Amino acid sequence: MQKKIGLLLLLCMTACAPQAVHEIRQGQGFSAQQYLDAGHWQLQGRLVLKGDDVLTANIQWQHDALVDELKLAGMLGLGAIRITLDDGGISLDQGQGNKKTSRDVDTFIAQEIGFVVPISALRFWVLGVPLQNEPVRQLADGFEQFGWQIKYKGYLQTAAGAMPHKISVTKNALKLKLVVDQWEIE
Repeated sequence: MQKKIGLLLLLCMTACAPQAVHEIRQGQGFSAQQYLDAGHWQLQGRLVLKGDDVLTANIQWQHDALVDELKLAGMLGLGAIRITLDDGGISLDQGQGNKKTSRDVDTFIAQEIGFVVPISALRFWVLGVPLQNEPVRQLADGFEQFGWQIKYKGYLQTAAGAMPHKISVTKNALKLKLVVDQWEIE
């Protein structure tokens, strides 16, 4: 259970007032380079992780040029959890002095959740683009990278362009569904 909580923390966002949803095909919003150039973005939404158990959470993910901060709330009464990713590594703060840190992000994630998750790619996948300079196979409704299938259903129209609304990330028996209710992009 503790290991699955770590995965949810890395992938989640917090529920807010929904924006209008539009069916826009991948590639009709920002260009890939515009997504990559966005210095600051934030999303809020809901996450469901299906594996051996089903876990749900509200998440807020804030990205700046130097740091990603994810806040997870409402997961099985555990209270708020904060994950911070930066050049120094990763920290996981569960409150009340319960904080873990590591310089080796991939090893830390594998230890906390029991399997490897391509953390460096998640930042791109939520934006609707694959990790650059890595092999990718295009699908009708998304793409496959590192053995993970990333699919998009519906986009939110924002001042910055169309952004993913529903994201599904699947590998073997693990499935993560993210519904983004609000995007802010600068």
